[in-house]
Amino acid sequence: MSKTFLYARVSTGDQTTANQIMLAEKAGYVVAPRHVYEETISGTVAAMERPMFAKLIAKLDEGDKLVVSKLDRLGRSARDIDATVAMLRDMKVTVIVLDLPVVEVTSAAGDLVLRMFAAFAQFERDQLVERTYAGLARAKAEGKIAGRPLSLTAAQRAEIKVKLAAGATARGLAKEYGVSHPTITKAAANAA
Repeated sequence: MSKTFLYARVSTGDQTTANQIMLAEKAGYVVAPRHVYEETISGTVAAMERPMFAKLIAKLDEGDKLVVSKLDRLGRSARDIDATVAMLRDMKVTVIVLDLPVVEVTSAAGDLVLRMFAAFAQFERDQLVERTYAGLARAKAEGKIAGRPLSLTAAQRAEIKVKLAAGATARGLAKEYGVSHPTITKAAANAA
C-alpha cells in the first residue's frame, strides 16, 4: 500500500514550515504526521546531505508519493534537483511539486516542466550571487567598510607596531589589548 510523505524545509530558524504543510492539505494530500519530514537547512546544501531528507529517502518504498510545496525545497541547483528527482524516479516514487503547472514531475510532461523550472531556479540563484558581489564591489568603491568593524584604532595599531619593533611578543600584546595574536600581527602589518 502506497504512502504519502511530505518534505518541508526552511532556511533559517525564524521561519516555519506551517505554510508548506497547509498547502499540501489544501491541495488534498492527506499526510500522516509521522510521514512529515521537516528541517531547517539552507537550500544550497545538496539534498542528500540534508539529515532529514536523507532519513526520508530511507523510508520511501516503490509506489509512495513525495510532496513538496515548491521546487526550491528540493534545492536551488538545477543539477541537484535533477539528480534527486532522477533517483526518486528510479525508486518508482512519485514526486509532487505543488507550485508547478504539472505537479507530478516524474512523468514525461512533468520532467519537461521540472527541467525548465529548475533552470529558472538556478538562474535566480546565480543572479542573487551576482547582485551580492556587485553590491559589495560598489560599497568598497564608495569607501564603505564591509564586514566586522576593526577591533583596534589607528593609534593602537601604530603603538603595537612600535612595541613589536621594541621586542614585545604578539601573544603578550594580544593579552594587553584583549584581542587574538593574529589580530596583533595584522594590525602591525596594516599600521600607517
